[in-house]
Amino acid sequence: MIHLFLGHYVADHGFTHNSKLRHLKGWKLIEHMIWSVFAILAFTFDTLLKNAPVILFTFIAIHLVLDYLRVKVKKENFYHLIEISGIVLALIFNFSVYKYFYTSYLSKEFVLYLLGMALVTTALSYFFRNFYPKDEMFEDLEGISERLAFFVFFLANKPFFAFLSLLLGFLYRLWKVKKFDHVWWISPAFAVVFSAVWKVIVF
Repeated sequence: MIHLFLGHYVADHGFTHNSKLRHLKGWKLIEHMIWSVFAILAFTFDTLLKNAPVILFTFIAIHLVLDYLRVKVKKENFYHLIEISGIVLALIFNFSVYKYFYTSYLSKEFVLYLLGMALVTTALSYFFRNFYPKDEMFEDLEGISERLAFFVFFLANKPFFAFLSLLLGFLYRLWKVKKFDHVWWISPAFAVVFSAVWKVIVF
């Protein structure tokens, strides 16, 4: 039961270009913080608000502090330290209250499915932007789309459509980008391996 962790991850990576969070200022930073609060509450309001409000709001406060620190640090290694710290703390807090999630309106399988969708689309993008090819503003729309499509079809037991989505993604890159790049094979390979592993975890 990882509802709290899912809320934390979605707040900083779901529907968000994570690298751009480092440069938010003023109202934009406040908007992200508000989004973070609602993202965490979306997965926990029906359980932790009633059963463990102190733990819930303590974690939300920690998450907001990390959001603030992310825009204040200047050294690259500190960015990753903040991300890792957030993940570790989210797991610790989640473990301390996991028993309450058994009564959640969101089933364990559905939460794992949502987490898988979030990870398959954003984890590799984070790698591309921060490690290889290490382009902070790297736009990974094609990769995100093909990885998400493969994940959805593969977990739905539609392997033909899953691999067709990868083929279409490759053809799209040939038409749009033309020049071959290493990310062309890293993205679909990650989609296949991750989806196979996550299917075992969920089902």
